[in-house]
Amino acid sequence: SHKWFTVRDGDVLLQSSDLTNFRVHKSILEIASPLFHDIFSLPQSDDIETVDGIPIVRLSEDAQVLDSLITMLYPVPLATAPESWDKLLPLLAAAQKYDI
Repeated sequence: SHKWFTVRDGDVLLQSSDLTNFRVHKSILEIASPLFHDIFSLPQSDDIETVDGIPIVRLSEDAQVLDSLITMLYPVPLATAPESWDKLLPLLAAAQKYDI
């Protein structure tokens, strides 16, 4: 089974289209992506969905794409690189979408 990228002290959960949660740091996402910066700058409603008090941001990308995208932003030994062109295109589309 694949172990998806997560950090213990992350302060936001990114949820993939296939319902995998990635616990990450808002600050890393805000630095890397103007779109995430804008998302996190918006006022939060009182009824925002959370897990253990951590807000969830639902995204349209699947877990494999988000894992590759997130590991590109963190100083980890090996980023999770796509294994084929078919898997690379969704990653490039996500990077473009989030302006990373």
